[in-house]
Amino acid sequence: MDTSNRLKLIRALQAAGVRPSAYSVSGAEDLALCLENVDGKWEVFYSEKGERNHIKQFSSESDACTYMYQELMADKTSFM
Repeated sequence: MDTSNRLKLIRALQAAGVRPSAYSVSGAEDLALCLENVDGKWEVFYSEKGERNHIKQFSSESDACTYMYQELMADKTSFM
């Protein structure tokens, strides 16, 4: 599955049946796995009550999107 950018990631997640509320590709969203560009680095993190948890940083959007896809696919609670 091609997850090289945010648009392709969204399409792949939709095709896999991942709940839209399980993720955000445009910054923090409560109770979701989130993707955000911060100071030129891509961050993937879980957002809860305004806190960013389990932050992973990546130098490329492609690497961050691939990581996010893998994390959501491994989390069975992400599916509809």
